[in-house]
Amino acid sequence: MKEIIESFLEQGFAIIHDVLEDLCVEDLKHDCEILVDRLAKRRLEEGKLTDLFTDSPFENRLIHLFENSPDEVPTIFRPELHLEGFYTLFAHPRLLEIAKQILGSEIRIYPNYSVRPKLPENKRTEVPWHQDAGYTSGNSEILRMMNVWTPLVPANRRNGCMEFVPESHKNGVARHNKDQYYLQIHNEALEPLIKRAIPIEINPKDVVIFSNLLFHRGLPNKSNHIRWSIDFRYQDATQPTLRSTVGHLLRSKVSPEKTVRGPAHWASLDFQ
Repeated sequence: MKEIIESFLEQGFAIIHDVLEDLCVEDLKHDCEILVDRLAKRRLEEGKLTDLFTDSPFENRLIHLFENSPDEVPTIFRPELHLEGFYTLFAHPRLLEIAKQILGSEIRIYPNYSVRPKLPENKRTEVPWHQDAGYTSGNSEILRMMNVWTPLVPANRRNGCMEFVPESHKNGVARHNKDQYYLQIHNEALEPLIKRAIPIEINPKDVVIFSNLLFHRGLPNKSNHIRWSIDFRYQDATQPTLRSTVGHLLRSKVSPEKTVRGPAHWASLDFQ
């Protein structure tokens, strides 16, 4: 725990290997397969498919479902994540204990928890250099967060792993510009640090935690399969979200009765 916290504070991130159990990863894949299956059935009903591709592997099925309409493929799932399996990750005891050490006893899951299928050669999934704090930097308050990211297939340079600039979280919020899809750190702030960037190559069961001030990006996927990943943020729940959505309380000494009680309770809630 001490090494993890020290790395998070000094480097801006920490990689935690084999923190997730096999069953947790299986539950997450199962729920992602439910999301894909729902999409397949919807497209079949709309007359956009003649085959559900049920025999296609997890890493490729979404490619086949949208082979003739790549611009329609979803790049993110968010409101759909209120399924029981996702709770096993979001409320993982070890991750929540780390979050408690960093953020304190009042912890919410910030309202942008996401599953991201990164399809090969899809420009909409190539995320440029940014800080997550850049999306709320118009406000005077910097939100206290611990970002969490985990892949469901091995993540490497070829299939579009993330890159980090160590220690880049120490200089506050950089100036960002808006590109076609995302915010991007202004070159003036990025250029002096870019040579220090490192790839974050990790496997299922591994988790990387990082500061919302850390410079990071997603590389292009040049493989022949989908790079599935899940990301979410634990936030100090004594702060506002600075959004119209409020998230869900996961741990609290002040209001324990308001926390999510378990997988079934999570599945009964909405994205809000």
